[in-house]
Amino acid sequence: GSMSVRASVASAVLSGPTMRFGPTMLLASAFVRPVSAFVSLRSPAAALAPATRWGSMSVRAMSTEGGGEGEEEAPTGEFTELSRLEIRTGKVLEVSKHPSLPKIFVEKIDVGEDEPRTICSGLVGLVEESELLGANCVVLCNLKPRDMEGVPSIGMLLAASSADDSEVKLLLAPGGCAPGELVTFEGHTAEPMEPGNRAVKAFKNVMGKLGGFVTDAEGVARFNGEELPAPFMTSMGPCTSAIKSGSVS
Repeated sequence: GSMSVRASVASAVLSGPTMRFGPTMLLASAFVRPVSAFVSLRSPAAALAPATRWGSMSVRAMSTEGGGEGEEEAPTGEFTELSRLEIRTGKVLEVSKHPSLPKIFVEKIDVGEDEPRTICSGLVGLVEESELLGANCVVLCNLKPRDMEGVPSIGMLLAASSADDSEVKLLLAPGGCAPGELVTFEGHTAEPMEPGNRAVKAFKNVMGKLGGFVTDAEGVARFNGEELPAPFMTSMGPCTSAIKSGSVS
């Protein structure tokens, strides 16, 4: 459409004829090297597991603390590129500045695993540290991990940008939503892939030719595809942002 895609982290660019980027650029999935195989989580049980295993970090069971009712059954529908993405709710536990990259925040984020993930985001100067700390955030979990000058980045923190890029705000999970819940999209099955090139390709396709992510006039985050448009849904309701009618990345 007429809205360009802006990523919420900075200093590297995903190239491709179908994508444009504003002043903030994607870190986590650029410069991806080939991998030999991919594992697709094809069963509803796998799709509803709290989170993917990363190295020695085993996943923990999903809780319903804070009044949540747990995750709903896996959505039925078509298997699409969006189905391949692993987008989960999280909670930002720690925030610091990168020791050598001045525009990068380093966050520790609980996404339902035994240990928090480290994620690097190019949000310095765009989002206040106080806004990040403790936020019930939304994380794209199955991008390939990257080394950011000695600091690992394992995922991508999603944020919304205003149409003119003058304002950036986090995408937020609803209150009472436990960290690690899989975000689902009506009309799309939930079958997230293991991290790797194919998952990155799915993300590029979703953000490019398939329409990307936006917030609507109410601030609800949505997949903006011509076919099967749908909100970011959790068991406690949709994910939202203070940015209305913006782009999400």
